Amino acid sequence: MSSLKQLQFSAKKFSILYVEDNEALRDKVDILLNKFFGKVDSAEDGESGLQKFKNYHYSIVITDIKMPKMDGLTLAKHIKHIQPDTKVIVMSAFDDKELLLKGIELGVFRFLTKPVDVHELADVLLEAVIEIEHEQSVKIFYTHIQTIFNYQSSMVVMMNREKIVLANQIFLDFFDLDTIDDYHKKYREISSQFMKHDGFLYDFDDEKCIDIIVGQENKLFHVKMKSRYDEIKHFILKYQSIPEKENYGILSFDDVTELNLLQLFNGEEDEENLNSDENEKALQNLLTVIQENRAKIKIYDYYKGLTITNDGVIDSIDNKSIILKTTYLQQKAIQHEKRTFLISEALPQTLECLEIGEISFEKQSIELKSFRFVQTSPVNRKTIRVAPEDNHTVSISVGENSFNSGIIIQDISLDAVSLKLTALPAGLDKGSQVILDIMLMMDKKPLIIHTKATLLKKSELENSFELVFLFKESQRSTLVKYITKRQMAIIREFKGLQNG
Repeated sequence: MSSLKQLQFSAKKFSILYVEDNEALRDKVDILLNKFFGKVDSAEDGESGLQKFKNYHYSIVITDIKMPKMDGLTLAKHIKHIQPDTKVIVMSAFDDKELLLKGIELGVFRFLTKPVDVHELADVLLEAVIEIEHEQSVKIFYTHIQTIFNYQSSMVVMMNREKIVLANQIFLDFFDLDTIDDYHKKYREISSQFMKHDGFLYDFDDEKCIDIIVGQENKLFHVKMKSRYDEIKHFILKYQSIPEKENYGILSFDDVTELNLLQLFNGEEDEENLNSDENEKALQNLLTVIQENRAKIKIYDYYKGLTITNDGVIDSIDNKSIILKTTYLQQKAIQHEKRTFLISEALPQTLECLEIGEISFEKQSIELKSFRFVQTSPVNRKTIRVAPEDNHTVSISVGENSFNSGIIIQDISLDAVSLKLTALPAGLDKGSQVILDIMLMMDKKPLIIHTKATLLKKSELENSFELVFLFKESQRSTLVKYITKRQMAIIREFKGLQNG
């Protein structure tokens, strides 16, 4: 399609002003422009041209450079001051580099040398129309984005490092501000408004919140802030970097105050309080927030002491169970262990799942039930633990009494051993001193461990008891070789399960 035909198709919705002191040329060009543009006006000098522009802001202005009363470049300067987006095309009978440079400084769209060829003029006008259409589309797009941005139900800000460069209206309203400049005058960085609370995000003496948030995309953080009405509000914070815009990112704050999640973080030091019936609904609300945000959860399992960990996401929540999507490898570990641990910045503590429902390897999903918070986290495990082979024996001597029936080793490390008992020997309390006699098999030969030990932890399970004993005497030289060999055997065994 030629420039003339394309211009005729595209320019009807635009207006143009032609300023020329040569009446004959003005009339000739005026006739030509009316074939393409929806509104065409002309003026005989710069002053009258400026007056017409003030009355009607034209999309395009064509002006001669040498005119009485006001020259074309002065006119262009006034026009660009009134409406910077106007495309100003300057025509001159002279090829003057100084005028050209001055026009560039003023933002003149194009220079044309007289006499101008019709096709050359059509090409330049078409370029101007195309650029105006593009700028209008961009403006409409960003206006729409700004509208969406301002009317989000969440508070949203754009960050450049720790500085807020853009904020939506709900954020400004929360702090009773008119503009983001008002925010900068009143506060330092956004993290200065985060209130201290266990399990929440706030500035520490040696670490800023923003340093923790950046790079932690799709993770959820808890923050607490005070509103303009001195109300304490609980938010879920998310960070999303802006592609190809270094150091820029979006922070969003979802108000979850009404979900009463704070109670989960108020009893962090007390497992019994954290797992109380009244907190059950709060936990379900928190898991729903995690699900709706498609936030990743870290899943931990132990296959006979071997750590298996992968990411997962909550697919659905139904009554007192959740459906989790995860990898085949993690499914196999959960299937074997019949329990799992969930860890997330959004959870106040590690969440242990004690009951496993349906496992679908085809859908990569697994049903989890019966949750409880535990203070011990798999992430904090400092020593390697392994489950021994089945043909081991254990004897516990408490005073003059010895017990060896219904005792199995759950796992053993260089410093401790976890035992599962069908019955609890009398007189065993935390801190009790006992003698442990353990027989393990290594290279088809018995490995005997005889040591004093202290009861570190006692837990009552559904049909059994779990006891953790800390070795009082060093067993490292005896156990290092055993644990290393046993761990390699477990790795080979687990790889076989994957293929099965």
